[in-house]
Amino acid sequence: MKKFFLLLFVLTFYNVNAQKIGVLAGFTSQMFDVDGADSESESGFHLGVFTNFDLSEKIGLQPEVTYSSVEDFSMISINGIFKYHLSEDFNLQLGPKIGFAGGDIVDALDELLGDDFTKLNLQLAIGLGYNFSDNLMAQARYGLQLNDHFTGDDGGIKVNTLSIGLGYKF
Repeated sequence: MKKFFLLLFVLTFYNVNAQKIGVLAGFTSQMFDVDGADSESESGFHLGVFTNFDLSEKIGLQPEVTYSSVEDFSMISINGIFKYHLSEDFNLQLGPKIGFAGGDIVDALDELLGDDFTKLNLQLAIGLGYNFSDNLMAQARYGLQLNDHFTGDDGGIKVNTLSIGLGYKF
């Protein structure tokens, strides 16, 4: 698994001198869905780094590594966001997010549930982006968790994410 992430990191930031690299920061809300009950949400922040690759005139790829934190729950994510440019400044975003959950809540669940718990959080993210200039951008995304943190027979634990933030490209 470590080799996979090392390879992903190298591929993500290979040829960075030919592309722009940037930083992200913003608001994050994580919705906790336990046993299909009404979601509880908590708010916090996210920080990250990214780069952009133009695959064609209309399609781009924005690989990211982000850290988000809300109360006693945190997540490190590796995101591969495809962008469809509706115009020079406005884009639609879609792609996978591979996250690893941490924090006091996750540690307690891991201890309580043992082999029936996974820290892996696989999400499908969909969103919008807007470029204010060549360097400044905004984006909003919703990530829907595809897997379940509880791998046992009964119940389920999912964490969906809403992120709204600004990015600066160097």
